[in-house]
Amino acid sequence: MRVQLKRGGLAATLGALAGALLGSSTAAAQSEAAPANAYDQTASETGSVVADTALLIYQEDDHRVRAVETAASLTWNAASGMVVSGKFTYDSLTGATPNGAIRSRYPQTFVPPRKTRFIGGGLGTNPDTHTGASGRYTTAPNQLPVDKGFKDHREAYDLGATLPLADGLKLSVGGAASSETDFTSYSARASLAKELWGKNTTLSLGFNYERDSVRPFIGVPRALSYMGDRIVGQARVKQIASMVAGITQVLSPGWLVQLNYSYGDSRGYHTDPYKIFTLVDVDTGDPFYYIYEKRPNRRERSSIYAATKFALGSAVTDASARWYHDSWGINAMTYALSEHAPVGRAGYVEPGLRFYRQTAARFFAPYLGIDVPTPPFVSADSRLSRFHAWTFSLKAGAHLTAHLEWYGAAERYVQEGLRFDRSAPGVLARTDLFSGTRSTSLISGLRYTWH
Repeated sequence: MRVQLKRGGLAATLGALAGALLGSSTAAAQSEAAPANAYDQTASETGSVVADTALLIYQEDDHRVRAVETAASLTWNAASGMVVSGKFTYDSLTGATPNGAIRSRYPQTFVPPRKTRFIGGGLGTNPDTHTGASGRYTTAPNQLPVDKGFKDHREAYDLGATLPLADGLKLSVGGAASSETDFTSYSARASLAKELWGKNTTLSLGFNYERDSVRPFIGVPRALSYMGDRIVGQARVKQIASMVAGITQVLSPGWLVQLNYSYGDSRGYHTDPYKIFTLVDVDTGDPFYYIYEKRPNRRERSSIYAATKFALGSAVTDASARWYHDSWGINAMTYALSEHAPVGRAGYVEPGLRFYRQTAARFFAPYLGIDVPTPPFVSADSRLSRFHAWTFSLKAGAHLTAHLEWYGAAERYVQEGLRFDRSAPGVLARTDLFSGTRSTSLISGLRYTWH
């Protein structure tokens, strides 16, 4: 099911959470003396093979989306400087996800678009035949409308290699593929990194291309048509091209800074086929009609990312800030801070805090009055609204033996947005309009290294 929270948003979230730990370790400044803590060593050691496995459990509050993800990777750090890696990920997702409609004081029934089938060589109508996710369902009064038939699984593969081309120059290439019941994605990437001035400065430039294909269970509904209208196709495609350029500068043996600029251009089908939008009675505020949402078929993104790491002995402070802007009108800022603290000679803990704030997309609205002309683009997806969010995290790890390491993390995500609009008509002035989420994530993994 190509629900954006589940795929475009949640899959990326899961990947970021697991990727923050899987296949990585924290490196502090090194010295000539024996390391005071095992994590003072470099993250990757030439001539080694690293096997990594991790388990992630993600759960949203109010019995909403639940994800269980397993990942395994293998990385070979050749003595020549070449690095080859592969990763496999499998996850299953269940639960309930908001469909975009507002709460109502009355029960609300939602139906899928009417499918079509060939009858004797002609095209006939076969309404309400879908019995899987996003079929007909009813929401109780004053409850957030959610699709409880949310269930799917995903398999993802990633292969990559880094090749030393010349002194201080490295080429990295890779590709990835992801498959779900109603969604497939393929991507390819390449980047160059050049070390200068005694390896104290690193310049990098990377490119990525991705092609996504969505095949909704319900078919592709006609955007802005009334709920239950006929489908207009079975699949749609989106293509994404992006680049990132950056510089990393070592200022001292225990201090480095990084600055990146990224740009992405996405074209094709961006609309969520499972999301609907509410048209309300302008006097009572009660739902009158439901229509399918529509988003622009192009989205340009740009961002600037700045980070610094400072090591004092075995402790490492990591701080970053990111500015983001896209052609849909969303501007966002992200601030993150974490502190890596050693525990004895073999372990560490790392508390972290992240704050995110964004403006709303130009076409976002929680609802529209029935007498208001429908704009060319409209969506009630709360992730396109104005909101802010806090992430509280705690990571930890320990070398159990000279070759075996355990690591884990716990994160709590809290999203806040506009809940009540006192100027809304009728009962809507007292209706919670925000469908954002709160969630908890737990990660545990084992890493084994052959020297």
